[in-house]
Amino acid sequence: MIFILTALSIRADWKDEIGYTRLQTLAASDLPTAPSQGLTQAEAPVTDGMGNNFFYPDPSNAALIGKTFTYKSGAYSGASSHATHVATNFYGNTSLIPGATSVNLYEANNWVTSGFLRRGTFNPPRTETSAVQNHSWIGLVYSSNTEVNQRLDFAINRDGFISVVGENNGNSTVLPDLLGQSYHTITVGRDDGEHSAGFTTNDVTGRIKPDIVAPSASPENATSWCTPMVASAAGMLVAKLSAAPYSLLGADKPRVVKALMLASATKDTVPGWANTSSRPLDLRYGAGELNAYHAYIALRSGRVAASNSTLHSQRNWAAETVPANSTKTYFFNIPSGAPTTPFCAAMTWHRVVDQSIFSWSATLANLNLRLYQASNFTLGNQLASSASTVDNVELIHQSALPPGNYAITVENSSAVNTAYALAWHSLPAATVVATSPNVCESGNLTGQVTLTRTGDTTLPLYVPLTIGGTAVSGTHYNALPASITIPAGQTSTVMQITPIPDGIAQGARTVTVAVAADFALVRDVSQSAVVTIQDNPFECWRIANFGTLELGNPAISSETADPDHDQFVNLIEYALNLNPKSPSASPLIQTHHSGHLALSANKNLNATDITWSAEVSGNLSSWSPATIVTNDSNSFLARDTVLETSAPKRFIRLKITRP
Repeated sequence: MIFILTALSIRADWKDEIGYTRLQTLAASDLPTAPSQGLTQAEAPVTDGMGNNFFYPDPSNAALIGKTFTYKSGAYSGASSHATHVATNFYGNTSLIPGATSVNLYEANNWVTSGFLRRGTFNPPRTETSAVQNHSWIGLVYSSNTEVNQRLDFAINRDGFISVVGENNGNSTVLPDLLGQSYHTITVGRDDGEHSAGFTTNDVTGRIKPDIVAPSASPENATSWCTPMVASAAGMLVAKLSAAPYSLLGADKPRVVKALMLASATKDTVPGWANTSSRPLDLRYGAGELNAYHAYIALRSGRVAASNSTLHSQRNWAAETVPANSTKTYFFNIPSGAPTTPFCAAMTWHRVVDQSIFSWSATLANLNLRLYQASNFTLGNQLASSASTVDNVELIHQSALPPGNYAITVENSSAVNTAYALAWHSLPAATVVATSPNVCESGNLTGQVTLTRTGDTTLPLYVPLTIGGTAVSGTHYNALPASITIPAGQTSTVMQITPIPDGIAQGARTVTVAVAADFALVRDVSQSAVVTIQDNPFECWRIANFGTLELGNPAISSETADPDHDQFVNLIEYALNLNPKSPSASPLIQTHHSGHLALSANKNLNATDITWSAEVSGNLSSWSPATIVTNDSNSFLARDTVLETSAPKRFIRLKITRP
């Protein structure tokens, strides 16, 4: 008996929620568009009430234009809307693998029997040439349940394809008999929890299903639609893994894809996620919610090998064999100077399925996963373990792992060498610091904020920002972006804070920049960079010398005012470092230089926003520029252009200007 999986909430597009939209923006051409081996979709029949069954997607649907279908269960006789929706999410032109073109299509009953699995015969399953299968249907065949699941596991291990299977809708604890209780598949539920979940009852009891959940907000509110989301992500991952430099073959492909997905699944997007040392997955949400961004970034972080002398990074994966009654160890580092990070490691391996003349049988090696503190490639305290006696998945999760060195061990307590896939995932930290924390309104200098990330730099990192402070964006400084991207290959990037001069004395104002919360990084919530915008030096001088009311009165505090009536306007008082409220004797020195009338003065060292010059005249009505002799940061000396002996009278005056 075969049934389709359809079952209402509105949220963002599912590709946004699983991080694919972000990944598309940052990874761009690095992303594969389809696995080269093609795809398989099996569908339960939908009847029209007149004895006609439909189970193929609509080839004329806009999302499926350009696809080449091979009809494995008879000629096309009409479209199933269910199959079309599944196809759209799985390999449609807006899916994660829009470049997929070759698809094998089956009716589910035919797929279970002569079409592929060959249930009830002495023949093994047919060879699968596709990279990924999707099964958005449930079923039961009573006495053959175990055989069907074992046949599928056998085929996955033999042919090296990924099979993604949906659980039933509704929050039952009774799992579907077919496929959803198999070992080597990736079983899928809904992130709202409205799916069957719990312990297996067939083919060894007590194993946890589903493996993972996917976004289920309307219009994707059914396991039928969630399942192809995972299948589409699997297609993207296996396409990357099948190509150089990884070039995975055979059963390594389904094992590594599953390990990457489970290790990178988010726990904080589902309520109350929890596991135990003997139960690797949550009772309802499995490893958590699919996150294609995390899975792909972990993949790109690179394949590693167990070693007692190599320190790996905070995200990596492995595909190796652990000898009988032995262990493999992976040392890794969470970078210092960063806050704690969520951490997850997942391991999966295949059972051995054998066919005799009359029956099928299976054996499963017992592998365990452990997390230790480490120092100098020596194991320290054990922090966590995953040691199920029945599952072929182990998973360790730490909600807040501090910076430091750690080790993961893969432990084989069985008498057979066992191939496995291991992946671990943690988040990079983004930190922010003001590297040029003070800036003045005048001049061409800017404040600078530097954002730095930890971890690998193979792809860009998007960093959202929170901007605050007492300065007003667009009034006191040029508006800042809401986010910044640290480019690929770089650990940091700089943001410029550019003040806007306004000629108003108002004191220091601050711009604060902090890293905002984001699913792709961790941050120190107490950390922010502060850039202080000072008034230009003249305004700072005015603030220091005049009160609030005086600052508002141009007759007292403007640059041309002379409140102490000493014949020096405020701009000159500022240049010469005088008190504008107390009459001063002239600090200007009239002197002689090489036979010319000259003028010298000592400068206010803080007056960096003015220009010094001098003018000369023979009649006090017509003035021309003087010759500058000295004009450094401390002193000024200018002389007449005419020799004193060549004119009956000459005059020289100081000229101070501001931009």
